Formats: sequence, C-alpha cells, structure tokens
Amino acid sequence: MEAEVAAALWQVEAAFVAHPARDVLESCTPRQGPVVLADADPLSLALGLGTTIGAPDDVRALTPWLLRAVVTDDRVDLHSVLARIAAFWGDWTTAECTAVRDFVDTLWVALLDRHPGPYSRLPVATATSFLDDASGLGDGPARLLGIWEYKDTASADHHLAELVIDAHYGARVDPVVVAWSRARAQRERLERAAHRDAHESWAGDLGTALDLLATNPN
Repeated sequence: MEAEVAAALWQVEAAFVAHPARDVLESCTPRQGPVVLADADPLSLALGLGTTIGAPDDVRALTPWLLRAVVTDDRVDLHSVLARIAAFWGDWTTAECTAVRDFVDTLWVALLDRHPGPYSRLPVATATSFLDDASGLGDGPARLLGIWEYKDTASADHHLAELVIDAHYGARVDPVVVAWSRARAQRERLERAAHRDAHESWAGDLGTALDLLATNPN
C-alpha cells in the first residue's frame, strides 16, 4: 500500500478509536444468523451495514474497516462505502468527518499524481470515475476540483484531457465538473500542456480535448 494512503488510513483509525467495532453483528435478514466480522463479506457489509446488518452505530465503528476494504478488496467500490457513511454521519464529530474526507482527498491526489493509473490498490483508474464515486459522500465536487487546480503536473493534465473527452462521449459527469472543465483556466492549462508534451505519447489526448473544447465551449 502506498505510504500516503496508509497514513490516511491510520488517521481514520485514530479518529474513530472511541468507537470500537463489535466482533459479531446481528442480521435483520430473515433466516440469516449473526454476522461474524472476521468472516464477513466486505461487499455485503458495505451495502447493508446499519440497515440489514448491525445497527447505525456500527457504521461509525466500522468506518476504518470499510475504507480499508476500498483499497484492499477490488469488490468493494468507493461510491457504495461513501454513500453508506454519508447516510449515517449526521451526528459524527468534526474530527471523524474530516478524517473520512482526508482519506478521499489522499486517494484523489494519488490518482492525479499517476497516469496512466492506477497504482495497484487505487479503486478507480480515471478522474471521471473517481469524481463519480466520490459523489457518494454528498459533498459536491468543489473540494476535489480545487485540489486538481493545484496539481500542475503532466499526469493531472492528462487526466483533465481524458475527462473532457469522456464527458463529450456521454460519460456520467456532474454538470458542475463539466462547466469547470470548459472554463478558460482549464482550456489554457490544456494549451500549455499540449505545448509542453507535444512529443509525449499522450499528446493526442491533449489535442483531442482542445479540439472538443473549441467546438463546444459552453
């Protein structure tokens, strides 16, 4: 596991230390017995914790477990876990909510810093899919877009070009993100990237994105 992701997980565990996880969770599904955490299916927990498995307080106690599953089990998707957390975190402490957001931000930076992505344990491969998954938290994209603006790197620029292309060809992209990607600042960024990386293998993606922005600026 990448050092920065491991550090973010440690911060999550520290934030939730006052809420130890139970070893056995009751099941609310007929004919299903108690769920032993050590033997539990991560995807089933991500989808049912707090409703059909365990109680709402178990979501809080198992948030570190769920977030770790995102980067250790390829069956567990980020959107499902974040949506499960967001459904129950209304009365959580600021430190707990911040730790969750910081974990998401750390994954985002790890993606932007690498292209082609992902590294082996990143749950998604493109900025388009990550932003869609992160929407499960209900925060909106502004914070992640701010990080992207700060990341003035070739890999982040390549991800931007891909997002412009993905959005044009019908990928599910938040209208706020689409508007941001078409703003003057992003066009100028791609122009600089196209000049800088004219001889790189991804130059074609940069050029395609600029052509699409020129023909559909709004």
